[in-house]
Amino acid sequence: MKTRLIRVALLCLTALGTGFGQTPGSPAEPQQGHFYNLDTERQVEGVIREVLFEPLYENRASFVVVVLEENKTGVIYRVEVSPAWFFNYDLHAGEPAKVTGSFYSKDSASCLIARRLQAGGETFLLRDSRGFPNWRGGPMKVKGGRQGRGI
Repeated sequence: MKTRLIRVALLCLTALGTGFGQTPGSPAEPQQGHFYNLDTERQVEGVIREVLFEPLYENRASFVVVVLEENKTGVIYRVEVSPAWFFNYDLHAGEPAKVTGSFYSKDSASCLIARRLQAGGETFLLRDSRGFPNWRGGPMKVKGGRQGRGI
């Protein structure tokens, strides 16, 4: 009985967890998602060129997306930060920022799924050390109202 209950619980958790951390396609054309991959993690320091709010996930809140130009190479990164409701800091074009995130390439564009963002003298912890989103569970489940603020 216990074993069966554990199996059912694990199956449910697996089914619920498949959507977190993905980079989805447009609502009309679903694409294979990208998950946070610790093996592709890198740190990029640069200047914010643009701040966008995009509906990345169908039937979900808009995401904060930052276009970041790396200082050393001039490479432009598209950085997926978090749902807009979770991130409560105003980022601005021209502001310096440092991002630690999981790299992937999409349509020849360099992209990062942010785990940690430093800007304006603050550090925002967006994902845990394993890459799971700190906003998992939704707005009502976020502990202490920290909204990504860290260190």
